[in-house]
Amino acid sequence: MKVIAELGINHRGSSAIAEQLIDIASEAGAWGAKFQYRAKTGFYQATDEIGDEILSREIDESYIDPDEVLRLTARIKKKGMSAGISFFKFDDAADFGDSISEFDFFKVPSAELLNDTLIGSLAELGKPLILSTGGHSEEDITRAVEATKSIPDVMYLHCISNYPVLLGNQQMGFVKTLKEMSGSVVGYSSHDQDWEVCLVAAANGATVFERHLTLDKHGKGIDDSSSSDPAEFIRLCHLINAFEDIQADGRRELNQGERINMQNLGSSLYASRDIAAGEVLNEDNTVVKAPRKGLTWGDVKRKGLTAIKRPMGAGTAVSDLHFTDPKPPLEQRLVDFCDEKQLSIPLRLHDAKQLQTRFPIRNNELHLSYEEVGRFRDAMADNLSKLDLTRHYSIHIPDYIDSKTLIDPLSDDEHTRHGSRRIVETCVDLALELTERTGAGVPIVGSFSRLRPGGKKPTYLQLQDYLTEQGKDRGAPIYPQWLPRIAWYFGGAEVLDMFCRADDIEIVREIGMELCLDLSHLILSANSAKENWLDWYNALIPLARHLHIADATGVDGEGIEFGQGELGDPAPFIEGPGRKVLEVWQGHLSEGDGFDNAIRQLGENHG
Repeated sequence: MKVIAELGINHRGSSAIAEQLIDIASEAGAWGAKFQYRAKTGFYQATDEIGDEILSREIDESYIDPDEVLRLTARIKKKGMSAGISFFKFDDAADFGDSISEFDFFKVPSAELLNDTLIGSLAELGKPLILSTGGHSEEDITRAVEATKSIPDVMYLHCISNYPVLLGNQQMGFVKTLKEMSGSVVGYSSHDQDWEVCLVAAANGATVFERHLTLDKHGKGIDDSSSSDPAEFIRLCHLINAFEDIQADGRRELNQGERINMQNLGSSLYASRDIAAGEVLNEDNTVVKAPRKGLTWGDVKRKGLTAIKRPMGAGTAVSDLHFTDPKPPLEQRLVDFCDEKQLSIPLRLHDAKQLQTRFPIRNNELHLSYEEVGRFRDAMADNLSKLDLTRHYSIHIPDYIDSKTLIDPLSDDEHTRHGSRRIVETCVDLALELTERTGAGVPIVGSFSRLRPGGKKPTYLQLQDYLTEQGKDRGAPIYPQWLPRIAWYFGGAEVLDMFCRADDIEIVREIGMELCLDLSHLILSANSAKENWLDWYNALIPLARHLHIADATGVDGEGIEFGQGELGDPAPFIEGPGRKVLEVWQGHLSEGDGFDNAIRQLGENHG
């Protein structure tokens, strides 16, 4: 998808305004920006009619000479966009001399669709050529397409030459006709009152969008009313640039946010009393409650489940496990492999005993909820008794301080700042207690995603100072975690702006900020930026003091099974010093089957 900002005559002949429009287009995410050019003199022969007089005056007042157009073209290209220009007659192109090659593409405006001389001359310049079809009958458009099909890199724009186009006059179905007729790239040149019409064009197969950009759509210029102001143009680029992701590939796949929401919003069966092995589940010994942590009655009936094989305590969610025999512990050879490579698995306080029984490996990472942190704060010894203190631990600080608030120890909001700092301080207290009891250091990992109003670098410096003071200076280092650009927070997706972009890499390297490098998050964030994640890995790995390993795909496919995403061979990442946590998405379910699969994959292939 390509959005082109048409500067047209909306710059009013002012280079300063043209620069503003170029900068806006770049910040919005436009693919390109283009000028219209008519020679200073000689374009209009007669101006006797009122319309001609008005248009002639507007064009004369909006003239920018070729040298200045070329300077502005260089600005467009420096901003990472393609630079284009429209000519109404080829003689005007001579004003640019050999510098005509500076433009990345050319456009033939609608009024000149049948100008064979202009089209042929521009085509000979060897750059992509755009033909706009406004103001012409289908017969004329067909003839023009047939005459130009052989031109390399030619594309056609459906267009209605009204200024503005009122809603209902778009004839947008013609986009499909034009695409079938030409067999080429087809787009839409929009003069609509409603910029959202471009989305209808996209749904009909348009992939190039030209939209006039103005500082004031209510201004006095003749193109203002059929243009977009900066806010509208930003929305246009935002949605068009995301259109292919929105459409996807026609399949229906669940994302992690949906899975979490179905768990949180759904209900399942729970034991209403203690149930002995051999009993059959019925309405007398079960109750349906939220959240959906186990099976529903529909699941039980569909799977033909009857008597349970394991005893259940009152309040326990009914799961497939209750109808199976207990799973044996991980084989010693795989335990030895995990300990040799310092592989770790995440566990929660409520499933620690179960997972530590099945996985008797040395390293574990405590993934704590804000409620569990509170329990450690209120009763440290009681909650430590739930852990095997012969293991070595790391701690993952919860992302939330309550059900509505993400952690942010630098926040201006007193509730957020105070709650965040209490959680961080308690996690440090727990790390120091575990260090004393286990004899091993306890690194701490946290997701810090809230950008301060002062900008990125000041935020990073403040966060670094805070984490050093609260963690490293007390004997328990805290490592901020590299994050995905799109994070699943509060049951939905949120676009982050810390620890997820190329400029973040520059800052953390400049200030020497030590990190937890999450490879799954790294892949997702690099994909979002359309960058090579391995380049980002090589830039960040010198700062990594803790590693989370999982596969990933796309911009939000997090924690998938090894080999199903873009990680490739995980062997290089499990070598070397330091602990590596296997961050398999929901690997703890079914007594850790996801962790078991990951360990077996690694052990069998790399043990």
